[in-house]
Amino acid sequence: MFKNLGAWYIVLNILDILIVTAIIYYTLKAIKNTRTLQLAEGIGVYFLVVALLAWASTRAHLITVSFVMNWLLKFSITFLPFLLVVVFQPELRKWFTRIAKGITLEAKEPHPEFEAIVDEIIKSVKYLSLNKIGALIVIERSVPLDDYIETGVPIYSLVRAELLNTIFFPNTALHDGAVIIRKDRIVAARCVLPLSLDETLDKEGVGTRHRAAAGITEETDAVAVVVSEQTGIISLAARGKLTRYLSPLELRGLLLVMTKPSFVQSEVKKQKAKVSQSTGEGKK
Repeated sequence: MFKNLGAWYIVLNILDILIVTAIIYYTLKAIKNTRTLQLAEGIGVYFLVVALLAWASTRAHLITVSFVMNWLLKFSITFLPFLLVVVFQPELRKWFTRIAKGITLEAKEPHPEFEAIVDEIIKSVKYLSLNKIGALIVIERSVPLDDYIETGVPIYSLVRAELLNTIFFPNTALHDGAVIIRKDRIVAARCVLPLSLDETLDKEGVGTRHRAAAGITEETDAVAVVVSEQTGIISLAARGKLTRYLSPLELRGLLLVMTKPSFVQSEVKKQKAKVSQSTGEGKK
């Protein structure tokens, strides 16, 4: 039988099995320690119980129960794709957002204004950390944060350390919630962010502010800087993961690398617009 199949046919089948295995492995790895895995387990248990009841009632000649269970099983299988879309809607949105991140272009050289903005953030974070003032600063990158900006109070001011310190000062009107920075502007304060459901965060003993930082970076490509109110510890959230116990210098280096595209791309677009405008005027 194997002689008739041919070597190429066997190689293709082995490759086929390896591809399916890799897809299943990386899917399980992606949903590990998340709510998605728990939901998948619940759906699997549901179908297993219904299938066992249908089989057992058929063998026991329980006509009514068998009819109901078999109908329920067929109905559930028919609408399974719609069920998966509804149940896993947040997770699907995160996955598609991550796919879109891969097409983001990065500039090679930083712009002086970009470094100045990062320095203002670091100056503020250093002051907040030394005085143990809680803070949550979100920096928008390629994915717009308009939905979360609308939950806060519009500011639209230049990024300044003194302004950030004033916003997060205890008992002020805007200290609770997150500040969102877009390009070179603080666009809103007291913004409400989604909380991460990652169970591994419980092991780190983090609070709501850190969960919000992880949550916004799970759903978008933004980065979030967190200052703990109890300890003054500086943390950075990116792609749903927290990097804690950072010094201001370490945070500056990470921000220069991770937020460079969002700032520099805006400058590149401005320069291209100026060049095209001047070219158009020259032709006229």
